[in-house]
Amino acid sequence: MSKVLFVNGNLYGHINPTLPVVAELVKRGEEVWYFCSKAFEQNVNATGAHFIDSGENLEVFLAEYKPTGNHPFYMLLEYIVKYDCVMIPELLNKTKNIQFDYVIYDSILGAGYFLKNIMKVPVICSNSTFAMNRLPVPDRMMEPGFHPQLDEFYKVLEGVCKKLNVNVPSGYDLFVNKGDLNIVYTSKEFNFEGESFDDSYKFVGPSIKARDEISDFPFEKIDGEKVIYISLGTINTDFNDFYRKCMNALGTLEYKVIMSVGKKCDINLLGEIPDNFIVYNFVPQLEILKRTNIFISHGGFNSVSEALYYGVPVIAIPMVNDQYMTARRLVEIGSGMVLKMDELMEADIKDAVSIISADRKYNDVCEKIRKSFIIAGGYQKAVDYILEFSKR
Repeated sequence: MSKVLFVNGNLYGHINPTLPVVAELVKRGEEVWYFCSKAFEQNVNATGAHFIDSGENLEVFLAEYKPTGNHPFYMLLEYIVKYDCVMIPELLNKTKNIQFDYVIYDSILGAGYFLKNIMKVPVICSNSTFAMNRLPVPDRMMEPGFHPQLDEFYKVLEGVCKKLNVNVPSGYDLFVNKGDLNIVYTSKEFNFEGESFDDSYKFVGPSIKARDEISDFPFEKIDGEKVIYISLGTINTDFNDFYRKCMNALGTLEYKVIMSVGKKCDINLLGEIPDNFIVYNFVPQLEILKRTNIFISHGGFNSVSEALYYGVPVIAIPMVNDQYMTARRLVEIGSGMVLKMDELMEADIKDAVSIISADRKYNDVCEKIRKSFIIAGGYQKAVDYILEFSKR
């Protein structure tokens, strides 16, 4: 039995794919300690792992953090390094009496570069979004002085490296966060430049396992029906105007439309709901996707992966971070379309649904990706790779 530390953050899209992996590691005899936000304590305990609360200091940081600029890539770099500044001391303090055999860390929220230089044990990177082997900006945009927000990143990075007594990494090393082994929850076919990665990258497909979700959803109302499923995920869901546009655009179509509006939306404020709509704050997403023909989504990597796992074309409406990359990949391979939230008209929604409904190629591409996901092996294959690596 090995002692394993798993380091993650506070986002469903980063944590959900890892839970089946952790449960399988425990099932096969590994002893796992899982460090993340307290909001996920119950989920972690259900896997059989030991939960470690990432602490109040990190919760305060997450509530109060404001970037110094609005450049998308520099915002991400700045967030990663400032998050790590708060997170690492908490982690080291709460695990100081345990000697781990190896560490698994999230590619964005796991402080990978620092942990592999501090803990001196083998490290595994858990890629909760696309694996990257190059920066998404040209080299000149990483030169000090190019942008004030980039300079802020370098200043904080140098400070935390001095404090932790580790060498200052390049922006590439911090962003890519390559481990000794790298688990990627997609297939080479869906990842950008999937064939360009070395053998340390193991593409295992989506880590999907049936969830024990208690739901009163009326599945009998969609049996035998064509279904459109609409969800903007779990974080940025306060878009009542968008939901009304969907109702106006799709309320007369011969589809059952399931709309999940999240906890920030009061369904009573949406107005009259069309007869073909079923609106809930939350729905059991995997069970819904099994029955879905078209998914209208924010383009989150996890949600899109789950849709493609069931062969469902996606209309993506990205708003932040990797959602834009995921949406671009959908269009590149022909498994979906992209709309812009700030320019969205009711006619755009209706037209996109009509196009995907009429063109079989979207379903054909989704079926090809679905097969690549299944062949990749999922969470069980991920654990095969992890245990094989740990024995070496």
